[in-house]
Amino acid sequence: MNALHPLAVYAAVQAHKGEKLEYPGDYRAWLGVMEHSTAMLTGYLSEWAVLEDKCKDQKFNSSDTCPLPNNRLWPELARWYGCKGYEGPELDESKITTIDPGDVPTPLGYGPPAKPRFHWTLSKWAEDPANKKAWEEIMQKHKLTHNPFDDVEAHFVFGDAAAWGLAMQLSMNKARYFGWTGHVDTLESLHLAYGELNKIGMLPPLVVAEAGPLI
Repeated sequence: MNALHPLAVYAAVQAHKGEKLEYPGDYRAWLGVMEHSTAMLTGYLSEWAVLEDKCKDQKFNSSDTCPLPNNRLWPELARWYGCKGYEGPELDESKITTIDPGDVPTPLGYGPPAKPRFHWTLSKWAEDPANKKAWEEIMQKHKLTHNPFDDVEAHFVFGDAAAWGLAMQLSMNKARYFGWTGHVDTLESLHLAYGELNKIGMLPPLVVAEAGPLI
């Protein structure tokens, strides 16, 4: 499960077609602060937990502790893959779809469930034959071996959650209580991860050498 991989696929296809990177969520999600668990931080945390005797049989959240709103992520994705700019959220409320999950259990056991809001979905975008064809051309050009369009639901639903999902933060208080002090910049870590995914044939190469850090 890699929620940010399909965002790179989307950016690469848009760049290949010479188009902008359009944001699919609403204004609230555009500004909402998310925290992510990139592989670099999770690896460091796992190593630390294994080597510290006091962490035996304990469970810890894994978060970069790097607040990242979509209005910082989207411009970087566009830049990394050479898109012709980017577009922010749809502001016309009449064009926003709201999903009402109905009477379902909530994490806390009370209160209303979250209602995702979006203008369009990556899952639907991935069903467009033009986008599938563009990815096949990218695969041929860069000798890639992975085609996420073979199973749209499996690969792009998590991308939708990352793009227009509700703001989420994971508490690292317990890890810090046990002595953890780690932190990584999510944009820098993600840029590195996309580069690694290129090496194993899952993504085309990025067109910029470094990410713009969140400072």
